[in-house]
Amino acid sequence: MNERSISINKGTVFVLLSAIFFATGGLLIKLNTWSSYSINGVRCLFAFMVMAVYMKVIHHKFVVNLPVLFTAVANYGMALTFVMANKMTTAANAIVLQFTMPIFIILMLWVFWKKKPDRAAVAACLVSFFGILCFFYESLSAGGMAGNLMAVFSGFLYAIVFVSKKIKGSDFESSVLISFLISFFSAIPSIVKEPEIMGMNLFLCMLLGVCQMGLAFICLAKGLETVQPVTASLISMIEPILNPILVALVCGEKIGIIALIGAVIVLGSALFYNIHDARSTVETA
Repeated sequence: MNERSISINKGTVFVLLSAIFFATGGLLIKLNTWSSYSINGVRCLFAFMVMAVYMKVIHHKFVVNLPVLFTAVANYGMALTFVMANKMTTAANAIVLQFTMPIFIILMLWVFWKKKPDRAAVAACLVSFFGILCFFYESLSAGGMAGNLMAVFSGFLYAIVFVSKKIKGSDFESSVLISFLISFFSAIPSIVKEPEIMGMNLFLCMLLGVCQMGLAFICLAKGLETVQPVTASLISMIEPILNPILVALVCGEKIGIIALIGAVIVLGSALFYNIHDARSTVETA
């Protein structure tokens, strides 16, 4: 195995870890009784601390320019709209509809970078999305339409975050750090109105900030250094499987046979594409 393949494999592990951390979001948000703005703002304060320490440890220079600010705004919007979607519709709806993301990534790479998707990428995305639809067959018919649309918009913004490293002059870590600051300061009017600042809600926000945001984005940043955006988005499709499983285990939501079939389809398509991508990398190396 050559050095490039080893690097890609390490990147795949980091993207996988980021998906696992992100998957805790649905449960922790559902358990929190604060408003969407307050939850997003406070969790991002803790996430800012984690990311700032990480950048200090690795001596990563803080960068501010238009591409960085553009990605920061997209990341802020993605995080906030996902919390709002979880409050307005079911956790399953929010996560499955956010994962229209790979489709947006393929379109962005095609339109802005003239990178026409190969058949394997298109097939894997379509099959994965079909699997997710199977997984949430019953829950997709429930919930508010506004929340569902919010989740799709979150998926569009999530796609921008995934392709951000391809934007000239961008810096993923700096963008994430700035987005955390935007989230916190914009949420202050909402936070001060919460009846209980201390207690379980604050603890849940700390978990969200440290694990579901801070560590997740650090792993994603490391993974996107070597893993292509489409591949990373497909690996991250493990998140919409783990997310409702955690909710089911804690809150008692049932997972039916169709959902299990969907899980197999999603994981199988992601595995297929990663094997295909690895072989292509070895052949061109």
